[in-house]
Amino acid sequence: MVDAQLFVNIAKTVFGGYSAMMLLMPKKMVSDHFKAEADPMTEFWIRGSSVGFFGLVYAIHKMDLDDAVDMSLATVVGTALLYPFNAKFGLLSKNLPLKYDGFPNHYVPEVLMASVAALGFFVKFIKK
Repeated sequence: MVDAQLFVNIAKTVFGGYSAMMLLMPKKMVSDHFKAEADPMTEFWIRGSSVGFFGLVYAIHKMDLDDAVDMSLATVVGTALLYPFNAKFGLLSKNLPLKYDGFPNHYVPEVLMASVAALGFFVKFIKK
């Protein structure tokens, strides 16, 4: 059964996984989703950004469930808009060389973030 705790656990898993990838394999965060390679400066920024995402996972684990749902949903939506959908639709960044062939590719974060966001909206606004 889908409930608030399941949504928060999924958000923790997704962001925990992304945090680990950012820390341990920042080059793949670029080459898996773009027709480009990461330079040392990009690796530096991706690796450093893992701290904030690890902090998010810890925070939503420690806070009460209602606050964890709100924080998880806001972060999933914000992350979806600033990362995969910004890249796809050029919301803030234009003409990025997205990779849609092979696997993994840019469909992965698009589908993942949209699915987790939809689950969050369902838990927050429909299933009460």
